[in-house]
Formats: sequence, structure tokens, C-alpha cells
Amino acid sequence: MSKAQTLPVTAIVLAAGQGSRMGGGKLLLPLGDSSVIEQTVKSMLSVPVKDLVVVTGVYKAAIEFRLRKFPLKFAFNPAPSSDMAESIRCGLKIVNPREIEAFLIMPADMPLVLPETVRKLVNSLLDSDKPVCVPVFRNRRGHPVAFRTNFYERVLNFRSHQGIRPLVYGDPHQVLLVEVDDEGVTADLDNWDDYRRLLKLWAQRRNPAQTGGDEAK
Repeated sequence: MSKAQTLPVTAIVLAAGQGSRMGGGKLLLPLGDSSVIEQTVKSMLSVPVKDLVVVTGVYKAAIEFRLRKFPLKFAFNPAPSSDMAESIRCGLKIVNPREIEAFLIMPADMPLVLPETVRKLVNSLLDSDKPVCVPVFRNRRGHPVAFRTNFYERVLNFRSHQGIRPLVYGDPHQVLLVEVDDEGVTADLDNWDDYRRLLKLWAQRRNPAQTGGDEAK
């Protein structure tokens, strides 16, 4: 199979959180033959995206070490207790919106999002007149969220106690909802039950007899 065309987008992977509900360091937990953060990055690079930015925080050294062999850029959020919106701003500041057509916001603790799902989201967004695109799996909204670059300044400068949620959920006329057959868009990692779920889904996807296909390598 020929390599998929590189999409004109930057993926911003948010990896600055402390993961305190799991005792910290959740992104370094093993998944397959590597770690959660590595699998998330592999999935984004397999899309492939034009650029990938990983925003680090408390576990900066450990995450950068794990990702040292990947073609990506790092941004740093020095405020570990800040909300996700601050990490998004840190990532956006090193993005040149003139070089891309859209950008993705991707939590690092969602390693099961399939590359074909990301391609579907981005292509659907760019084929529409909407500035925001959100995947939906079985009536649940998920990640990543895609924005056209004409929303770059708005996302960068937006301030709300709800983070950027008002941009994603506030005006339904601006948001394109895309149905996807990918449980990965809603499978995040907030507690140990979530981790067990991720391990189970990972094992199922790696078994063609159960899924009828292969997971992204």
C-alpha cells in the first residue's frame, strides 16, 4: 500500500499534565512494545501530519527522552497546575499558521486514535465551510479536535474558565461533527480502569481475527 499523502496540518499533542489521579507519569505506562505517549505520537506521525508539536510539563525530561528518535518539536508549559488551554497556547506559539491549513489538538493520553480517523477528520473539515471539526463515536464527542487556521488567533488568545470548550461546544453552526468507527477517539486515560480498558482494546486491535484489520504500527 502506498504511503498516505501528508496532510497540511500541525498536530499539537498535550503531554504537560501531572496525571496525579494515577500517581503521576501515566503517559510513560507501557502499551504494546513502547509507552502511551510513544503510541500517541506514532499514530499522529502515521497519518502523516506536516508537523507535530508535543507540549511537555512536569515529566519533560522523561517524555523528551522517550520521544528523542521521532521527527517532532517540543514546547514547554512551565505551569504544572494550569489548565489544558495554557498547554494549547504553548504549542500554538511555535506553530506557523501560514504553513498549514489546519491544526489538531490531541490529548497525549489517547493512544488508540487511528491514523485513518485523523485523515477523515481533516479532509472532512477542509471540504466543509466549518472552522472546527470533532469526531463522534456512538453519540460521544471525542478527540482530536481540528481547527482551520483562520481560527488560530482566536484559539491562541481565547480566555475562559472553561478552557477552549466554548469554542468547541458553544456555536453548533461552526462545528462539523464527523461520525467515526473508532473507539479510540473516546478512550482516554484518567484512572486505572481506563488503563485496563486501553490494554484490552490494544490487544483486540492487534488481533486480526477479532478486528478484521491491523492497528497502526
